[in-house]
Amino acid sequence: MITVGIIDSNEQARQITLGVLQEKGPMHKVKVLFEMGKERIDQAAVAPDVIIMDIEHQEPLIVEHVKTIFPNTDIVILTNICDVKTVRACFRHGAVGYLLKQTCMNSLLSAISITLNDGSFVSPGVNRALIDQSFSSKKYVDMLTARELQVANGIIEGLSYKMIAQKYTISLDTVRIYIKRIYRKLQINSKGELIAQLTA
Repeated sequence: MITVGIIDSNEQARQITLGVLQEKGPMHKVKVLFEMGKERIDQAAVAPDVIIMDIEHQEPLIVEHVKTIFPNTDIVILTNICDVKTVRACFRHGAVGYLLKQTCMNSLLSAISITLNDGSFVSPGVNRALIDQSFSSKKYVDMLTARELQVANGIIEGLSYKMIAQKYTISLDTVRIYIKRIYRKLQINSKGELIAQLTA
């Protein structure tokens, strides 16, 4: 038997998710662990196999918080948020699947099954957005030389110009020259834009 936790701040949405799981898979035990937004997560709750979580009105960091409480539980996001930055952040914090409520509610049991078999289910629309963004980022990376890419990665890592110079044994003036070239090639004017284009 598969145990499932549902975390969603919206009572109606929780009931819809519960209904889908019970209607399509009566053999599954479904247990609502807690509501998002409460101050305290019930740490005494039995760890489910999978947690279905909506991150709407929450920071993706909540995924990591839940993962620390249930370290052996797989977390699948079920939400209406399709922003690529949010998707990537959820994966970085420990989610292993990402479904959109409006398109994948009927695929919920399949997503759970795939997840429990060491797979990952991602809504087709989200998957396409991730692919498009990766292609766009690659285009920018391909415009840079190997040394320019090293310097750009130093900026992304949060290194100062001086630290980049030390890391790659080049002069501080050379780092500045590379930065100017990078900005000109990518048609940007700031570190923030550089980070956005190469990591988005």
